[in-house]
Amino acid sequence: MTEKLNAKRLEELGESEYRELESVYGKLKDLRASIAQMHDDLLKEATPPTFDKLEAIYLMVEDVFAGLERYLLPECDPNSAFEPVRREE
Repeated sequence: MTEKLNAKRLEELGESEYRELESVYGKLKDLRASIAQMHDDLLKEATPPTFDKLEAIYLMVEDVFAGLERYLLPECDPNSAFEPVRREE
C-alpha cells in the first residue's frame, strides 16, 4: 500500500474508531445501569436476578466485546487475519 493510501486509511479508521468509541460508551452506560438496577433489587428485596436479566447483560457484554474486538484485534494480535494499519518501523 502506498504511503498516501495508508495515510487515508489511517484517517478513515480514526473517524470510524471515534464513532465506535461513542457507541461502546453508550452501551457500557446501559450495561452499568442494568447492573446497578440488578444490584439495587438484590439489596432491597433480596431477590436474585432472573435469567432474562442475566441474559440481557450477557448479550450487552458480547455486543460491546465484538465491537471493540473488531477494532483492537489487528493491533493486539499480530497473528489475526486482519492487517494492522500501522507498521512498526
